Amino acid sequence: MNKTIKGACLIAATALLPLSQAATAGEVNISGWINEGMFFYDDSNNSDIVASQDNGTTLASRIAFTGTQELPNSGITAGFELTFEPTSGLGTDNGATPLLSYNQASDNQNNFGGDIGLLASNIHLSGTFGKVTLGTQTMPTDNIAVLSDPSLTLWSGVSPVFRGNGYTIQGLGAGAANTTWASNLQCVTTPGLGIGFDCNGVYRTGIRYDFPAIMGVKIAVGYANDDIYDISLNHSGSIAGLNTVIGIGYAMNQGGGGSNLLDGSNESEVFQVQGGLMDPGTGIFGSVAYMHDEADNGTGINATGNAVGDEVDSYFIKVGVKRAFNSLGDTAISFKYGSYNDAMGAGDVGMTGSEVERIGFELVQYFGAGFQIYGTWEQLDLDVDCGGTAAQATTCSTNYGGADELDMFALGATYFF
Repeated sequence: MNKTIKGACLIAATALLPLSQAATAGEVNISGWINEGMFFYDDSNNSDIVASQDNGTTLASRIAFTGTQELPNSGITAGFELTFEPTSGLGTDNGATPLLSYNQASDNQNNFGGDIGLLASNIHLSGTFGKVTLGTQTMPTDNIAVLSDPSLTLWSGVSPVFRGNGYTIQGLGAGAANTTWASNLQCVTTPGLGIGFDCNGVYRTGIRYDFPAIMGVKIAVGYANDDIYDISLNHSGSIAGLNTVIGIGYAMNQGGGGSNLLDGSNESEVFQVQGGLMDPGTGIFGSVAYMHDEADNGTGINATGNAVGDEVDSYFIKVGVKRAFNSLGDTAISFKYGSYNDAMGAGDVGMTGSEVERIGFELVQYFGAGFQIYGTWEQLDLDVDCGGTAAQATTCSTNYGGADELDMFALGATYFF
């Protein structure tokens, strides 16, 4: 069978998250986006500017090959997805694109053309029964607190902390254990993931079943290695003339979830919800996200008797306006606020709780559906709760009382194809 290869313009930026099946049987489609940016930081001790692929794995550059074909006399469509990520050229791992951002040590690195990585490889079958997908893929609760933003201003900022999370926090005492922003943004359900939100938000190898949509409600269930189960519900529509969107997800990790907490936990669960409203007339929009990530049978205390974060609560809000202020296309102006609580990964003397507070402003200029330029300012601030004995509280205050803020400016562009 002859197959054609053609580019697919990305009409809706989130069509690839997860990827939808191609509409024409027998064709292989190429689609994706290229996302590059200039990043400036000031950590109160040093400052620098670097050129980098922006936004971590979720929204960084990617190239997807998708295809479908009708199976004869069955009413079933078979399809596939192969998604690759070009790397940024920064980092100690020859330019791989991690969920953790580059850090201060990356400023002088330039591993040009470092590598390209395989993100997804799966096959799906779909029909009146719904859709079954097998392989490495985005699972039901991946991006559940990311995509329910009616403004679709995703590349300028989402609920997970991608920019600056690998950076060292300046002003800490010599005895501090949680020394990077990521170490205070740890996920329980995905050990080692330091982004503070979307804590089942990684591609996993497993099986996923999407039920047929009912009145605009989409439900999906999944199982992934090793013993990770999740379920999600998504809906978009309108209420009283307002565009509405909501995503709800629950995941359980029985394969060692919470092991990064060092407190003996072996099961974890994460619940996330995001909802958004947008007035199509004025362009005013807002979205709110919440996550609770918990180690079910952990103690919250490590082997040395110090507290570790086994119950994380995170909140994220974005409000703004998106409308055609000029002839170029829509312009979006928005404010974002995030609060990421008790997500410290390492047990530290006298440390009983923590909060990473995030504030920022965004400006996005769209040029049709195929190109956008964005600028954003963000600030991260760490506040630590100290307790225990008087000596422990004093040690904690000495280690964390002088934590400096991290200011970041990003100027980026995204080209969709």
